[in-house]
Amino acid sequence: MIKLFFAVCFNLLIILPAFCRVTPISGYESLPKPQETKATEPEVKEVEFDEFKHFIQERFSTAPKADSSSINKTVGYLPSLTSEQMAKESKKGIFQQMYEQALGRISNTPAPARADIATSATPLPPVKEQEESWRLADVPLITAYLPPDNTPFDIPALEHIPYLMNSIEVLPSGLVKFEETVVVVANGGKLKSGLTKILPLYVYDPYGHRQRLDYSVVGVRVNDMPINYHLTDNGRNVLLVPDDDYRLDPGIYTYKFEYVVDNLLWNYGDFYQLYWDIGGNGWNLVVDRLGASLSLPTEGALLSQEILLGSLQGLESNAVEIRPNGRFATAYIAKRPLFIGEGMHLVADISAQALAKPTFGQKLIRSFYDYGDIYLSLLGFLIIVGSFAVSWRYISADKGQLKFVLPKSASVIRYLLLNRFDLKSVCGFLLELYKKNIIDIQQSGDTVLLIKRTDNLKSLQNYEAKALQYLFPSHETVFNVNDKNRLPIKRFASCLEHGLKRQMLKFRLKLNLGYLFFSLAMLMVTEVFMAFFKLNSLYSFMVMATASLACLGALAMWYFGRKRWIKILVRLFSLDIILISFIVFAAVVHPLAGVLLIASTLAIVMALGVYSKRLGLIKHYIQDIANFKDYLLKHRDNIVISRDFLNYQSAIWAFDLEQDFVPKGTPEYYKLPAASAILFKLK
Repeated sequence: MIKLFFAVCFNLLIILPAFCRVTPISGYESLPKPQETKATEPEVKEVEFDEFKHFIQERFSTAPKADSSSINKTVGYLPSLTSEQMAKESKKGIFQQMYEQALGRISNTPAPARADIATSATPLPPVKEQEESWRLADVPLITAYLPPDNTPFDIPALEHIPYLMNSIEVLPSGLVKFEETVVVVANGGKLKSGLTKILPLYVYDPYGHRQRLDYSVVGVRVNDMPINYHLTDNGRNVLLVPDDDYRLDPGIYTYKFEYVVDNLLWNYGDFYQLYWDIGGNGWNLVVDRLGASLSLPTEGALLSQEILLGSLQGLESNAVEIRPNGRFATAYIAKRPLFIGEGMHLVADISAQALAKPTFGQKLIRSFYDYGDIYLSLLGFLIIVGSFAVSWRYISADKGQLKFVLPKSASVIRYLLLNRFDLKSVCGFLLELYKKNIIDIQQSGDTVLLIKRTDNLKSLQNYEAKALQYLFPSHETVFNVNDKNRLPIKRFASCLEHGLKRQMLKFRLKLNLGYLFFSLAMLMVTEVFMAFFKLNSLYSFMVMATASLACLGALAMWYFGRKRWIKILVRLFSLDIILISFIVFAAVVHPLAGVLLIASTLAIVMALGVYSKRLGLIKHYIQDIANFKDYLLKHRDNIVISRDFLNYQSAIWAFDLEQDFVPKGTPEYYKLPAASAILFKLK
């Protein structure tokens, strides 16, 4: 919504591709000279110079710096990245980029950027050394017409910024509008394509607190031609990068960046404070002439101001000239060039009466800049956990319905009633094979024979057919149940047990599909909304979705393995995946939001485990089996006198009802005594 608001307030320029050469350009010497004006005393607080200097030095600790080893001492600016390094960066995979971005956020070091901005945190040589090399550079001079009145100047024919003017306008709504004019000299070194501008992602107060900034690009023009630019997240900075890496021919170019920043002003109640590095502190080019103007909504709104120029190696309070620029504005002019790694830092206290009080909607939106990740991830976590609580209450009230059919085989009955697979389950499966006319069971005294009747096993599941091959390998059709054949019987029983457990696992997953799809959908929706507030929305969503799926897989693996040492290895591997997922989350969202997303995946896995337990969704199937047992007992008299006994024989065996169901006489299909004999031999 805030993007739409900016679009309504400012007419966005139509973006057209343009390849520009030289346009006459020109200095800000026409700004009014200092006049005797009545100084406005600070009405809110007094800032000591040492305190302000310490504050600026703290800001430098998070600012990007160039690499001193790559400085060309002759001309005083950094050479461009080699083509080999650029090719190496382009070949990095998405996971390597995510890893480097995460480490950049955790270590407070910006990720590598383009050649036209400073990219390393390595301290620079002393400014004095850079200044001497810059003044003594033996290079040809060219004439440039610098703004605002096209004054001709002789400038070095080197890649540098001969002119930079930043117009800062504080709007009554609290937004800050920037119109920055940058003149660059390109010769195919660092400036092979469009100029890149680095912007801070956060602004800090003197106590180390930070708030996230929100940018809206109004437009970028090069030599008065509109060029398509976009914002991209780069760790703790934001890059304003051209959409197309068009070729920048050698020449002089005038860039005009226009953008709006929200949440930049610190609200101290009775006054607002603005901090901004006018020089940018990210240019990988020397700025020969630097200036800025600060415009406020009302006259007398500026309570106090401090401005310093320099780097960590030294900050100067007298290197900037301050001039009044009308009733509502103040101009700042640097008295010397700005070298790589330096900045011109402005802190201005603004009267609270000059700005409109923020509305509730503005406060809510601004809180999302810093805590939106946490809000959304917490909301998603609560929805996932809450939906489980509601559904569990529904299940506990016995309102669940049997939507999936579970076969009432002997092994399933005993597994549901006793939660185990035993020898009676094996004998019950033999009774089912007899009912399906696949085998015949013959008993004569102590001898029990299993005779194979058919090779048509379509009525069996795959694991059941595989288990039967252990009893009847090759073309054998008779199996004698005795001590000599214990090994094939053991293999037969083991195959049945593993197959049953896999069957029950698949059934549990089928039961959990509803909650699994719902919870995953909620998790993905949460990540979609979180990605919406990011500059790189699609990339951020892909990163979060990949990390979430990795967490789900790692948590599911937690229960794998039978032997202790295998479980330990699997769980260590799972912990590694979860840790890597957290690092990946930290690359795009707040670390606490990453913890909440991992907690959401943990809640999903734990909920699936609870649903799969006997008191969960299986509860209704256990009750259904108990009702089936009551049905058999209720119709016992009819079952024992009819051939229906054959259909219920394996269930009677599984329920341990052999003594209650004894048919009159000894019908041929009555195989419970034979099953008892087999059970006795297997014990």
